[in-house]
Parts: sequence; C-alpha cells; structure tokens
Amino acid sequence: MMSTRPKPKVYRLRGCPAHLDRLAVVELLSRALGDISPNDIKIRSLATNTDPRIRPPTKVGTLTFIKLPSLILSHEGVSEWKLRVDGLENHLILDSHFLGVTVLNDIEKVNHEFDCIAISGLASHPFGSWQPRGEDKSFMWIRDGLPRIMPNIRASIYGYDTTLEGSDSFQSIEDLGKGLINHLHASGLALPSAKPLIFLAHSLGGIVLKEAFVSLARGSEKDIHALSLFKGGIFFGVPSQGMDISYLRAMVKGQTNESLLEDLSTRSEYLLALDNQFSGLSLTRSMCIHWAYETKTSATIKRTLDGSFAREGPKEILVSKESATRNRWHLRSSMAFPINEDHSDIVKFREDDTNFHVVSEKMKQLCRDCSTGLVDDIGRPVYTQELRNGSGTMNGNGTPGFMGHDARKWSVKDLVGSLGFRDERSRLHTIDERFEHTFEWVFDVERLPLSKWLKYGKGFFWIHGKPGSGKSTLMKFICQSPRTQELLHKFPSEAIQITVNFFFHDRGTLLQKSFEGLLRSVLRQIIVKAEELGVNLTELLNPLLEKRSRLDWSQADLWTIGDLESGIHLLFRQTHLDLDIFLILDALDEYDGQPDFICDILEGLMKMTSNSRTNLKILFSSRPWETFRQQFNTTPSLRLQDHTQNDIRDYSWGRIEMEGEMAYGVLQPIIPEVIRRADGVFLWVKLVLYDLIDEALQGCSPNELAATLDSIPSDLQEYYARTVQRIPENFRWDAYVILELLSHSREGFDILRIMEILECSRQATYRACHKGLDMLVKRLKSELEESGSQEPDSSSPGVQVSKEVPGKPADEWTITESIIESHRGGVIRKTFASAGNLVELNAEPGHKAIKAQLAHQTVREFVRSQDFKRCILGRRARQTHEASDTFIAKYHITNHAWDEAAASLLRHESATGYSLKSFLDSVPKGIFSMVPLKSGETLDGPLALAMLGNLQLFLEETLYHDPDAFKKTEEKLLLIYPFSLHSSRNWDSLSTIDDGIAFQKHLTLLKLLFDNGYTIGRHPLAFEMILQETRYRTTYSISPREFDMLSLSSLLEEKAALLVGYGQDPNIRIRMRMKYGSFPKSILMPQKALHLAKTAKFIRCLIEHGSDVNEPDGLGNSPLDCLLMKARGLYASNYDDPSRWPEQIYDNIKLFIRHDGMMARTSQEDLDGCLSELESFGYDVMPLRDGLRWVRLDSFGKLRGMLVRRVFKIFDIFVRREVEDWERQGVGSLADQKREVIGRPGLIYRARLYAKFYYGIG
Repeated sequence: MMSTRPKPKVYRLRGCPAHLDRLAVVELLSRALGDISPNDIKIRSLATNTDPRIRPPTKVGTLTFIKLPSLILSHEGVSEWKLRVDGLENHLILDSHFLGVTVLNDIEKVNHEFDCIAISGLASHPFGSWQPRGEDKSFMWIRDGLPRIMPNIRASIYGYDTTLEGSDSFQSIEDLGKGLINHLHASGLALPSAKPLIFLAHSLGGIVLKEAFVSLARGSEKDIHALSLFKGGIFFGVPSQGMDISYLRAMVKGQTNESLLEDLSTRSEYLLALDNQFSGLSLTRSMCIHWAYETKTSATIKRTLDGSFAREGPKEILVSKESATRNRWHLRSSMAFPINEDHSDIVKFREDDTNFHVVSEKMKQLCRDCSTGLVDDIGRPVYTQELRNGSGTMNGNGTPGFMGHDARKWSVKDLVGSLGFRDERSRLHTIDERFEHTFEWVFDVERLPLSKWLKYGKGFFWIHGKPGSGKSTLMKFICQSPRTQELLHKFPSEAIQITVNFFFHDRGTLLQKSFEGLLRSVLRQIIVKAEELGVNLTELLNPLLEKRSRLDWSQADLWTIGDLESGIHLLFRQTHLDLDIFLILDALDEYDGQPDFICDILEGLMKMTSNSRTNLKILFSSRPWETFRQQFNTTPSLRLQDHTQNDIRDYSWGRIEMEGEMAYGVLQPIIPEVIRRADGVFLWVKLVLYDLIDEALQGCSPNELAATLDSIPSDLQEYYARTVQRIPENFRWDAYVILELLSHSREGFDILRIMEILECSRQATYRACHKGLDMLVKRLKSELEESGSQEPDSSSPGVQVSKEVPGKPADEWTITESIIESHRGGVIRKTFASAGNLVELNAEPGHKAIKAQLAHQTVREFVRSQDFKRCILGRRARQTHEASDTFIAKYHITNHAWDEAAASLLRHESATGYSLKSFLDSVPKGIFSMVPLKSGETLDGPLALAMLGNLQLFLEETLYHDPDAFKKTEEKLLLIYPFSLHSSRNWDSLSTIDDGIAFQKHLTLLKLLFDNGYTIGRHPLAFEMILQETRYRTTYSISPREFDMLSLSSLLEEKAALLVGYGQDPNIRIRMRMKYGSFPKSILMPQKALHLAKTAKFIRCLIEHGSDVNEPDGLGNSPLDCLLMKARGLYASNYDDPSRWPEQIYDNIKLFIRHDGMMARTSQEDLDGCLSELESFGYDVMPLRDGLRWVRLDSFGKLRGMLVRRVFKIFDIFVRREVEDWERQGVGSLADQKREVIGRPGLIYRARLYAKFYYGIG
C-alpha cells in the first residue's frame, strides 16, 4: 500500500480569491482536492499577488500537507496541478516549482517602504534553498522572520530554472537576466508607483541580478525606471570572480547548459567584465551592497555507483572570500562579513540562528542607507542627504515664488506666445500622407460608426489597432479632412466650433510626449482658434492672466502643471458662451507615463464639461493595451486592421507601379501573397516592399523574390532582427552606432552630425578623432563641390561639418535631399544604407536640411530591447561597452564643447559602468583651457572636466592607476561645480532633489580628492569665493526663479565646512567683490565666515575650528549682531519660502548664546523688533528675550555672558524635565506640552535662582 506520509516539502497555491482569509483558503483547497481534510493543510503565508494584469486581484499562498493528496501521489514527477473549484471562474494552481515571483507577506500601505526579492542560486530550489535542513519546514526566515523584524518590507522570492543534471536548457546568464527583468515588469514590481527594491541574492542569483542590472542600464525608459528602483542588497557567496566548477563538469558534460557552467569558472572573462561593469553602475547609481562569504568548506558532487550524482565528494571551498567580496573584503569590514557555514547553508537560517540576526541588522542598515544617496566603490554610503526633506521648490500655494520685477498686465497674445514650444506641430508633419485614396472608408456612414458619432455622438471614440497598422496616418487624414468639419458642424447652432489636436511622439522631445506638452498645446490651440473666429477669451482667462502678470518676464515660458490645469479648467467649466471643442489625440500609447494616468486625464477632461456650456468630444487612437480596453470597453470604437485590406492592396500595387515596368513585371506574381500576409499591418507591407523592390532592381527573378518573401517574418520585431542580421559584417558597427544614437535621441539628428559622431565612434584617441573628422570634411567637401553646392544655402540653417579648431576655419554646408539623390554612391548614402530601411531621412518642415530618424516607434522599441545589441553585434556584444553617450562624448570632447562633454560623459558612466579615462588621457593638456565653458571660465585639465561632470568612475580609475595623481596635480578643482549648475552659474535652478543630489555627489568627490592628497593650497582663494557666492546668492535674487534659498545656503556652506575640515583657516576676512554690481556698504564691508554663516551646521563647524564667536566685522558688528539683523527681515523678504527662515534664525540665536556669543551694536529697539519678527511666526521668544537682555560686549559682558549661558542651559533642563513628565502622563501633544511649560510664570526666575545657588553668581 502506498504511504501517504509526505516527504517534507512546501507548495505554492495561486489564484485564491482576494477576499478569502487563511481559514477560507484551507476550506477551498480541501474541497478542490477532495480527499484531504482541512486539518491536513497548513497555510504558512497568504499574500496579495502583485501582478497588475490579474483582475480581479488574487492571493498566493505557501503551504504544507500533513497528508499528501492523491493528486500529488498519483502524478510523480509533476510539479504543477490545476484545480477546478465550483463557483470560481478560474482554476486554483498548486505547484512545487515556485517559478516566477512569489509574494510572501502582505503589508499595510502606510507602512510599505521597500520590496525585498530573494534570488536563489545554482541548482537550488527557489523556496527550499532559504529553509534550514531537516524535517521541519514550518520556518523560512524571509517569509516568517524578516517581516516581523522589519514591518516596512514586503518580501518575495524569484524562481528560475537552474537545473544542472539532465537539463535540456541552453539558456545563458544573459537569458536568465532577461528573464528576471521580464518578471519584474510583469509582476508590477517595476511600476512607476513601485517601492524601492532590496535584493537577497545567493550564488548564481547574484550573477543573474548583475546581468539584469547591466542590461537595464542600456534598455528602454521603462527599464531605466526599473533600474532606479534597485537600491541595494546582500550578496551571499556570489562568485564575482568565479568559482570552482571542476566537480560539476561531469554533471553537464555533453548537455546544452555546459556553456552556462563555464561562464561561472574562475577563468571566465565574462564574469570579470560583468563585475567591472556592475561595479561602475552600482557606484554611479548609489547602490548599497553587503557581501557575505562562507567560511566552511562544502561537500562536492561525486558520481555514485548507480550513475547518479550526490554530495559525497571531497570538501572544498566553492567560492573564495576574494571572489565573494570582489576582492575588497579588507577595505571595509562593515560591508563584507563572514557566515560560518558552507556555500549551501550560508542562506539557511533557523529562527534562533545568530546569523539570521546578523543579516537582519545588515538589512536594517541597508534600508537606512538606501535613503542617503551616494556610496563608495564597495557599496558603502558616503553622505546623508539632509536636504531631501523640506527642500521643495514651490511656495505655499504650489506655484513658483517669483518676485514680479517690472510686472505688467499679460494679454491673451502673451499667453499664446508663452504656451508655444518648439516642434509642437512637427509630429503631424512627419507622419506619412495616406496613399492616394486609402482610408476613405472611414467616413462610410452605412458600415462604420465614426461619421454618426462625429455628427450626433458625444464623449469618446477610440480607434485602435496593431503596431504599424496605420493609426497615425488615419488620424492625420481625419484631422485634415474637410469632411470631419462638415460632420461636426451643427446648423443652425450658434456654438463656437473649435478643433484641436495633439499627436504624442515617443521619439520626440519631452513636451511632445508629456502631460505638460498636451496641456500647453491644447490650451494654445483653443485660444488661437477662438481668435481666428473673432472670439476674445480674455474675460474667461482673466484669473490666469492676472496670475501670470505677477511673474518676472524673463521666466515667461516657465509653466507649472497647476497653472496649465487652471487654464483648461477656465475654458472647460465656463458658463459664458457655447463652445464645442473637438479634441483629436493620436498615439496614447506613446504618452511618456503610465496608461492608466492618461486614461484618468481623459475622463477628467470630460467630467469638467458636465455642468458647463463647453461641449467636448474626444477622438483618440492607441494600441489595444489592456488598460485602454478596461477603461473604454463601452466606448464606440474601430479596430483598424479589420478595414484596411483593400487599402493595403491599393498601396501594394500602386507602390510597385511607381518603380517602372521591369520591377512591376517581376514583383506582380508575389504581391497577392504580400497582401495576404500583411494582416492589416501597413508598416510591414511598406518595409517588405522596400526589400523586394530593392532586390528586383538588382535583377532577382520572381522565384528568388518569392523565396525572399517566404524568409521574411510576419512579426515586426522578428523582421527588424532579420534586417540587422543581414547587414554585412563590415557595416554592423556603423548600423549599431546610428541606431543607438537615434533610439536615444529626443529630437533626431542632422545627418552631418551623425556622420561626425560615427567617425568619432570608430576612434580610440583624441588625435585619431581629429584626423578622422578632417578626412570626413574633405570627402564631404569633394562631394558637395561636385554637386554644385560648395556655397552655404542661405535659405536654410547651415549645418556645421567641422567645429572650428586651431588653424582651421569652420566650414558650413547644407545637405539637401537633392544632393543625396545625386550621389547615390557617395559617403552620405553609404553611411545610412548600413542601417537598412530602419532609418528614414526627412526634410524638416520649412527647411531643406535633412534629419535622420527611426522609421517607426516599433523600431525604437526593437533597438531599446534587451536583445538588440547581441542581435546586431553577435559575439562582439559582450566586449562592447560603448553606447550612444559614449560616441557623443567623444564627439564633444574632440570639438572642445566641455559643458556638453561633461553631460555626455556622466550619462556614459551611468549607462555603461565604465569611464572614458583612456580617451580623456589622450587629450593634450593645453587643449582644455583653449575653449572656455559657457560661463566663461576655463578648465585646467581632465580632472577639472571630471569635477564638471561629477565623473566618479574616472576619478576612481585615475586613482587606481596612480595613487598620487591628486597629490601631484596642479589643476584648480575646488570651484568647479556640476555642469548643470556650472554651465551658466544659474544657481536659481538648484531647486530639485536631483540638483541637490548632484551637489552632494560633488562634495563626495571633493572628499575623495582631499583624502587622496589634494590640498587647499592648490586653490587658496576657494573658501573666500564660496562664501562670496553664498553671501551674494542668498542676499539678492537677480533671476527670481523657483528655488529654495536655505537649501542653497546649506549646500554652499556644507562645501565651505568641508574645506574647513580639511585645513582651511576659518578666520580669513571675506571681501565682497564688485562682480554683481553695486551693494550697500554693510554688505561690502569685510567680514569673517562666522558673520556670513546661515546654517547651524556651518556655525558649529567654524566655532569648533577656532572662529572667535565675538570677533567684530569692519563696522563693529559681532556675528550675533549680524544674525539679529537678518532676523529683522533685512534679507528674509527676498526668500521665496520665508517660513523656514525664522526657524533657522531662532536656532542660530540659541546656538550663539550657548557659545558665549555677544551683541555689540544691536540697539534695544532693534532687538525688540527682531524678537517681534520671530514671534509673528509663532516662535516662543521669552527665553531669548530674557537671555539677550544680558548679552552685550561691555566691561561686564563676559560675566553676564557666562550667567546667561548657564541660565539658558538650566532653563532648557527645566523645560525638558517638565515635558518628559507630561510625556509619561500621556497628556497632550509634544508641541502643546512645550508651549505650556515655557509659558509657566516664574520658570526663568527659578532657573536664575538655580544658577545663583550653584554658581554663586546672578
């Protein structure tokens, strides 16, 4: 009789209805299995599935059986079973393989801060590998222990197939990394709303994670976002430098997975390259990583007598300490730690295991560090972002805090000019015109609903179709057809009829695909169309006009989403006139955001008009994504591919007729097959005919053309792969560079710029690039002179072929379409022929100059996919670490465009994990200073460029090759700021968290310089100039943009404090230079750092390093006098967010009093005014009023200062004690308690008596 006593195993149950609890799930599963009672089932976890595609949501559980059901016993070797349950629409799925993502615990939304994903190792079970050995399978530390200790984490495991013995899988590590990426996206763990990700990776799992990380860095925008969620993790025995696989080779010999195992060996060049790239990427992206290594030998695999394999071989070290810690265990012990177990048991923790507590503490530290930002080269956090909280850029009402210099009333004309943006209409012009009479059917009243909807309908109409089916061309036709306006017109209605459109463009500029761009364009078009009809909207838009009138005119083009929505609200909710608005929106799937957001936007626009005299109709197109289906399932719609067969037929026959009789004759037999296979995808037909016509013109026979057609895939992505694989090997690099550039470009590239960048991409040094560009200019000049276009075309903007270099004048030509066509065998045509029909050359509207762009959005998706690089470069892909920004950086460096070069170099390091040190080292030293930055300043050399670009990897590599490089350099580096600020010294733009992070990284790189030999003496005036900048920027606002002055002060003073910490004398006198015009005498008077300090952190730093707290300035003011002047509002009125200014003043006054700070020139009247100013902001000034009355620099000043200091301390002690008593009693809030205690009569008197009694003074 078969035993039902199960071998200890944990199972997974998917598809549980979301409303069920554990008890109900047990009952449901028992009923589904039939022969198992509820008492035989133990649910260990039950959590909501994160997959956003599963609707309604379901839960996933882990469980064990006390008694195995017959379903499992009778299907030996099976790992998944589907269970039908009456009343449930879908099956329950029971499995033991745990493949994919499994969520292990639910968490309250308010507590959810991180997602933790555990990835198992080689030949291990996704769940079981994390459980302790033995019969008891009730505890798994990631599921049961971690959520208890860290309630802010939702834990999941990721399972993938890494079976060795008997495997028929030939997947590589790259394939495994791609699988992880796909599951992250599919599970919803990489959505824009997703939480930061923490990883636990064991053995091969860490290599797979590294591969995924590197792949994401060169992927699409969606991939880049997913990468930004990676915050760190713990790597357990991850063989970064390989592992001993000698005992495993016998298991895979002759199998398809043999190459995967070889990639893990200690001789693997792939592993070393991957580790170097991951190291650079994790450093530039501030990942916090801990490395755990084993300290016990592991039993190796041995073939037994019956031919099977067992862990009975000699014990060996599988992954060395050096390999598991990237050979950096000795550099930072806190980031690398031992676990006294073998390679397998290093992650198998019992509930009372001390190793579990060590790891959990590391996890807590990691989560804390993940909020801090930058890390060093082994994953250690190196600074704290103190400015992330409370450093917003808006004032109290959520709008920019402009000062309104020279304000005048805005007109509607001003509004229209401000709303417009470059390339607003360019997408519409670049969409292909329909072929002859195609798409006429869309207005067929009998067969299709669009015409009736246009004439009588309301709300939405949705046109959807496959990628490449012609949606945009159809939308352009509808938009421009007179019949559209005829159908919309209502006679004899007196309503004002306005049609506006917006064509989203994923390959375009940010405004061409964003919510802001949509609002700006729609608002501008409505105003312009209304004026064309003689309707003045000034009265309707008056609130917006008044708001804009308060802004500075230099910032007229700056718009917030709030202001744009306000303008739309005024028009859509108005009740003054009858207004019919017809809105055409193309390619909602190309919106640069989540589809559910744009759906909500459309619904919101429609709801605005519900109680107004504005009538809104929206015609939109998109791919048939599930989000759109769910949102607009009841909306009138049209599926494009169901109606285009005749159009495709007309296009196909018409297209070959245009090529002449010879081509028509050989292509005629296969055109019916082209039409049959098109399946409604116009783009496929266009591309296929391009290929077939090209071969027909080369003399191919009908049979050869038929064979070519048979070889062409019907899927667009497969077609693109075939196209790049057919590119001749010697043109593959050119095609790779061109496609990379265009896939990452928002605005496309002029063809000459691409050719210059392509030339630079082929070179390894600065001089080689220079020589290559010179040769390119000569070849182009020769061709252009032959075409008769040796002179620039004055009717269109010149295209600079070669930047001006010493001894060479700049040459400019305009490359027109006629020039290209007249030189089909020339360098231009040959260059772009390498990319096949994936790239189009088009003239911009109104210009003759030619720009290159990808043929379609689907091409961009292909080029940004994980497979593209390997597809086009083959075996070279693993060794190729250059990307679009690498090529652009070389180009800008060669042309001495240092600001642009710095930006490209930073993006290069962030995308590839490598620096361009070898190329930068090839630049002659004197070249850097020959061309100034946009700010007018010059660079001294490559280190200065690295500081300009925040190039951490370059500095690290420089230090690695020469530990004394920073000590020996003569470059002045202390006043080089990140390029985003330095390029125009536009401190006003220091308003976002990203800018704050860039500045903090700048400080981190300064620490790196100082720690490795750089000295203050290289730039002795740096400290003075930083404080001059601080004093100027926080005193007068020249360009009143939205920014936070206190954050600016904090950053600049943090830099000054850094210099003090590394030996700068804090007592030098600071003179305000006349760089910015005339200033009051009090500001120009020499002062010391303590007189200028704004932040408590800087004040403490100066005092700790010997600054005299009572040193007078040139007018006799003490630092406390200067602080009290600020408190009276002398400068605070210039701050956009004054609410935080008094808090800093208040705290700084207390700080000065505690350090015996005295007043020298502040009158009693000024003192009272200062305290009244603070009191008006709600601060309790009683202790300050009492203390400052005694603080004055006279003959008794120091004695009084001592008394006040001690009284102040005692006062604080009394307050603290009283508040603590209230806290113990649980009475009131902390703020209420403090106000009550401070306000008690006699408290200060008690403090004075206390001081007199204990100190004998008073």
